[in-house]
Amino acid sequence: MIQKKFKGSLFKDKRGHLVEIIPKKINKKFIYSIVTYSKRNVLRGMHYNKNQEEEKLVYILDGEILDVTVNLNNGKNFGKIKYTKLKKNDILYIPKGFAHGYKCIGKSNTVLYLLTQKYLAKNNLGFIWNDKKFKIKWPIKNPILSGKDKNLKEYITK
Repeated sequence: MIQKKFKGSLFKDKRGHLVEIIPKKINKKFIYSIVTYSKRNVLRGMHYNKNQEEEKLVYILDGEILDVTVNLNNGKNFGKIKYTKLKKNDILYIPKGFAHGYKCIGKSNTVLYLLTQKYLAKNNLGFIWNDKKFKIKWPIKNPILSGKDKNLKEYITK
């Protein structure tokens, strides 16, 4: 399956509503989840799984982000960048072999990740957000970064 954007299936009644987060078209087993809370101009990424075994669903609980993925799979699409603007109730499926990051656009942004792999620090790699090899067009010059993301290096081809 390729990277794909979905809307959460929303069901309403007099009590409120519920949202199905895993679209029926995605037949994957997600075993790990993370929620991030970020303010405007936070940039998270670019992160990827060392073994390229991880698949992700990114669900926007609140706010708006510019989601960026880079194809790290060997072949003609290596290095291809995809930009996807996501807002509340949007879902993005990210297949194996992609680096992932995002810039927070909303004042307050809450993102839920569902992952097919448990987090292991030794398998979690990344490259610097402004890597010269990929030339990602981030709409920001001085993002707010974690200490870890500030210290990431440029991507090294295998």
